[in-house]
Amino acid sequence: MEGGLIKLTLNQYRLLADEIGGEKGKRILELVDQLEEARAIIAGMKMPRVLGNKEVADALGIDPKNMHHARKTRFFPDPDFEVGTRPFWFETTIQAYQEKVEEWRNKK
Repeated sequence: MEGGLIKLTLNQYRLLADEIGGEKGKRILELVDQLEEARAIIAGMKMPRVLGNKEVADALGIDPKNMHHARKTRFFPDPDFEVGTRPFWFETTIQAYQEKVEEWRNKK
């Protein structure tokens, strides 16, 4: 028991809800169902592909040597994270950037 909390598995909470019964038991079961659904969603999630400078340059059709110029252009996203001084973007971030640029060009 940590800080007054009892740690139970979801199945143990189901059994407890059955023992309690009534409206309280029903609410516990609903919460357990929601937790199981959230677990299933999280378990199925995959992180998007991570791109470094070269992969971003390839996706944008530019020379990797010109990435420092591209990063100064309108709408270019900040890196999603850095490892040391190396920037990295999620593929979805670059795709969103490309869509925004295309939308901006079409408005002209």
